[in-house]
Amino acid sequence: MFVRSKRYPLGRQFRPATVRLMFAGMYLLYPAGCIMQLVTGPAQVEAAYDLAGLLVVAVSLLIFAMLAGSSLQRQSQEQETMLDERELMERNRAAYGAHSIFAAIVLLGIIYLMIGNDLVANGKLAVWLPETGSHWNGVFWGLLLAALTLPSAVLAWRKSPAEPEFE
Repeated sequence: MFVRSKRYPLGRQFRPATVRLMFAGMYLLYPAGCIMQLVTGPAQVEAAYDLAGLLVVAVSLLIFAMLAGSSLQRQSQEQETMLDERELMERNRAAYGAHSIFAAIVLLGIIYLMIGNDLVANGKLAVWLPETGSHWNGVFWGLLLAALTLPSAVLAWRKSPAEPEFE
């Protein structure tokens, strides 16, 4: 998802280190916020963790909004006719890497669900499994966030620190 603005028609340019930090923050803050909302206890503690978790998720979505207008997101989402040969080659390599990472995440998640379900059913170990709609919402939106941004994140990590986004 790339959001084109009048001010930055080719996307806002960030330093590679800044973009990497933004991606790392988004990928760490979203699940942290979801996990914080799972805390149970007295009503006041639960409410505080719910609010804190929502704020952490909101920060991760704010980072996502900033990245949606970046030049790396443009490169990973733009039509092929709008990219030069170098950008197109980099995007295709990044898309391949992102697909591999996303497939591994989904596969590991399914394996966790299968093993966790067996462990809980046999009473051998109590592990957390998504049960409610809000649990599955967190999983779904986290996977969607990853699917939309992984190609750009791979591009960010492949750029050398001294390499500008555009020459």
